[in-house]
Amino acid sequence: MLAAALAAIAPAAAPTAGPLVLERVVLVQRHGVRPPVVSNEALAKYADKPWPGWPVPTGELTPHGGEVVRLMGETLRRTYVGDGLLEASGCPKPGEVQVWADGTDQRTRRSGEILAQTLAPGCGVRTGWAPPDPRDPIFGGNGAAACRVDPAAARTAILSRAGPGGLATPAARQALARLQAILAPSACAGGAGTCFAGEDTVEAGGYAGVKITGPIAETSSLAENLLLEYAEGMAPTDVAWGRAGAQDIDAVMPVHERNFFLILKTPYIASRFGAPMAKLILTALDGRAGAASGPPLGPKAKIVALAGHDSNLAFIGAVFGLDWALPGQPDSTAPAATLAFELWRDPATGARYVKPAVYYETLAQMRALAPRQAVRLPLRFDGCSGPAGACTLAELRRRAASTIPAGCGEPAALADRLAAPAAKP
Repeated sequence: MLAAALAAIAPAAAPTAGPLVLERVVLVQRHGVRPPVVSNEALAKYADKPWPGWPVPTGELTPHGGEVVRLMGETLRRTYVGDGLLEASGCPKPGEVQVWADGTDQRTRRSGEILAQTLAPGCGVRTGWAPPDPRDPIFGGNGAAACRVDPAAARTAILSRAGPGGLATPAARQALARLQAILAPSACAGGAGTCFAGEDTVEAGGYAGVKITGPIAETSSLAENLLLEYAEGMAPTDVAWGRAGAQDIDAVMPVHERNFFLILKTPYIASRFGAPMAKLILTALDGRAGAASGPPLGPKAKIVALAGHDSNLAFIGAVFGLDWALPGQPDSTAPAATLAFELWRDPATGARYVKPAVYYETLAQMRALAPRQAVRLPLRFDGCSGPAGACTLAELRRRAASTIPAGCGEPAALADRLAAPAAKP
């Protein structure tokens, strides 16, 4: 009798966690392969030979770059059909798949369209975007007072992040020397091209309110230009004038990575420019409706994809404390790379967890468009106790709130930037 009475008043055993169910995903994707964003005439001063031609105007998505995006979209669809989020056949219901692109550039608009076509083939899912002027705050940040960068504070943050070794690490200096040998090997002895000499400094100015001046900042995009030539599938004689193969591109990209590490991935800067997108991601994961100035979101949305830039990947990674290196790909924010925030629910407990992952194509894969399966790299939120390093959605909100300045990135404040449009990253 006593045992029966005790059993009657004892608390019920906690439900045992079982297989998680994927409820929705928010994707942040960079556009596909493009030419340099400045003309060959503007680049001419840096090299001792003319830069190669491209099949499209400056900064636009190439046909090959579109196929890089398509390969990624096929992988994402295949993955999320396998996870039960998308149906293997038929079309999603209205609002279940949403794609929103940065309306400023052709490369983001077209990448968004290709992504929509591959996530829901033959279903006519439309890609939305805001007018190009003023810049969509989701992708470019806004000019609200709460989001403004103080140049002195930003400089301090960058120097602290750089560490005692200074702005240029030994790896960055080695990469710079290799890049010099590729672009203009005799420039430092008076030959043609630019000699990338001197020390890097942090100064006020630039779209972020602060900028690095010196060899690292000057060569960051030049190193990436060589990677883009290779990824485009150009003939070996046109990739870096025949002076560089895949190993050489691996060797020069640390200057680009270091520049991103110091500017775009410094939390003080990233939290201000990334705030509108970060808050949209949290709203979408929670199944709430979006603001009138962006995608509709809401409880029906299963996949919300944001077609943007490498800067958006860098900002959002920093806001949520995520960083990654990509085996086989020297550009951590490479063309078509996609950061995924997956919301998983435990049916037994009702708990909801956010798992992060990054999808990418290796350098060889971008060039050959094969194999037709991108790489998925699971990520972890430091200090979260959920399955495989996942965070609860509530914890992720708290983390973002602790990083983003109060009032920065609120939908109601997005119109504040109309008076002072942000420059494009």
